[in-house]
Amino acid sequence: MKVFVSALAILVLSAAAANAVLDVSVGPYYGMEIPVINDAAKSGGLFGVQAKVSLLSMLAVGAYYSSSSLGDVDNTFFEGDPDQFADTLPGGDVKSYGVDAYLGMFSGAPGFKLYLMGGVGRWSWQRDFTEDRSEILWRVGPGAEIVLPMGLGIEGRGMFQVAPTDGGGSVKSAVWFVGVNYHFFSLF
Repeated sequence: MKVFVSALAILVLSAAAANAVLDVSVGPYYGMEIPVINDAAKSGGLFGVQAKVSLLSMLAVGAYYSSSSLGDVDNTFFEGDPDQFADTLPGGDVKSYGVDAYLGMFSGAPGFKLYLMGGVGRWSWQRDFTEDRSEILWRVGPGAEIVLPMGLGIEGRGMFQVAPTDGGGSVKSAVWFVGVNYHFFSLF
């Protein structure tokens, strides 16, 4: 991951020196992470920050960090049995960071822009009474952004995330968020 981030930084700096960078944007976002086919946690709020660099009019790369707090799960054990009891398992905290690639319209010019994105990163889940988990995260989804004349963009995105686990399983989630990006460097 460190090698990739270093290579990305070198690419961005060399492209900027050659006047090839069309747009640079940074901003926070807020949304929801919804576990899919997973009864170990419930939906929870998600927040994060992202930075994007557009090297070509149809291609951009970016980095992100996100954190979410998943909802607690109520479990009933030995249901229907005289020894039946209920317990609550905390949802825990999920953190992820990584890099994304975007295919769509990316300039800092005002207007409506649609895109598709795919990314890879590191995902970790920490909660009480269970062992912490850390896996590679794959994510893909569509998004849209409206860039206003003053360089402020309002972005919405939906994603599907998969974190493969040992033993052939995976942890899946759907994510949606709304964010605000500031386009502080744009040649066009």
